[in-house]
Order: sequence, then structure tokens, then C-alpha cells
Amino acid sequence: MPGPFDPTNYTLPQQPLHRCMFPQAAPYSTLHMVTNPYQAEIDGVRILGTSGQNISDIFKYSSMQDYLEILEWTLQVGHLSPTAPDTLGCYPFYKVDPFILQTCPHVYFCGSAPSFSCKVVQGKEGQRVLLLTVPRFSSTQTACLVNLRTLHCQPIDFSGFNADEESCDMAVSH
Repeated sequence: MPGPFDPTNYTLPQQPLHRCMFPQAAPYSTLHMVTNPYQAEIDGVRILGTSGQNISDIFKYSSMQDYLEILEWTLQVGHLSPTAPDTLGCYPFYKVDPFILQTCPHVYFCGSAPSFSCKVVQGKEGQRVLLLTVPRFSSTQTACLVNLRTLHCQPIDFSGFNADEESCDMAVSH
């Protein structure tokens, strides 16, 4: 998934990075180049994520002080990028807004967050949703591991130091 400083279009939705940028991985069928934002269903688990431009833009122009709070708010209002096109670059859509949430995901994440955090919330129809902020890997050397059966989430630290023991856990309800 492309991010704010990757060589792709600036406006959302961002197009996938080109395979030629990954010459060692491109031959493998497991390499999936995707848009930003992107939604996928894996073994019945709906995952929706962005590289974080939508959340950081709201953080910049609102009184909300926490990425997880903003992530929850965008889920509640049912719109991924409510500040586009006013303060966030967006392709001009005429009839259909692709940022309106049509279905509630089981996992909703944003990348490029200042730190790892997660929270389980309840959707409008009683469904449970794992909200997840994924920190900037370049500055934290931290990735996030989500078990798709249980949706237990934990940070994985690649820097050699001990990662925070914080994690999120929930049972999948379809």
C-alpha cells in the first residue's frame, strides 16, 4: 500500500506502487500491490486500511488528540476521508464517493501513526471492530501482528529492544 511519500499519485485514492519497484519480490504471486485505502476479505474477516493520510489530516485540523479516537470517529460517521477534498488531496468523484463505508470491517487500521495502539469497539449493528494504529516502521521498527482467527493483535519490534507488551484481543463475530 502506498503512503504519503511514495512515488505514486498524491491524491486519494492512491494507485498501487508499480511492481518494477520490487524486482526481487515481483516474481512471487504472494506480492500484492494495492491501493490506498484498501479493503480485503481474508477467511471471512473484512480488513480495511489506509496509509494514514486521512487520520493525520483530521489530527492536524481538529481538536482530537489521538489517532485511535479519530479512527473510531471515522468509523462512526461512516466516512474514511471527511476532510477530502478541502484539506486532503482527492480525485474529484462525481456520482459515487468511494470513501463512504458500505460495510463495517472487522479490522480497521491506519498506518504512519506515531505509535501502536488498538481498541475494540462496537459498530452500529452490534458488530465488533478491532481498531488499530500501525506506527511508522521507519522510525519505530515496529510492525503489527493480527491473528485472523481471534483478532488478537500485538506489536512486533524489529529494533532489538523489547516491544511494549500492549495488545488487543477479541473474538471474531461474523
